[in-house]
Amino acid sequence: MHQADILAAVRKSKFRFLPAIGERYGVSDVALRAALHRPQRGAERAISEALRIPLHILWPDRWDASGKRLVRRGHKRAA
Repeated sequence: MHQADILAAVRKSKFRFLPAIGERYGVSDVALRAALHRPQRGAERAISEALRIPLHILWPDRWDASGKRLVRRGHKRAA
């Protein structure tokens, strides 16, 4: 999903704002905002759980359907 779509989903959720997700899941607001632009494992998981949208739907270039990470430290995993 595009970052604007993710932010729209957050606004439509019960959390309404990224910092509310951070408070609930123990993730910093900085990490949550960074996850919209670059890989942040914990923040991505928190957003996914808060929105009840699977990781591979939110970030298809970072996660596969089985829950495996496709990128590592900012680099795509070798096939």
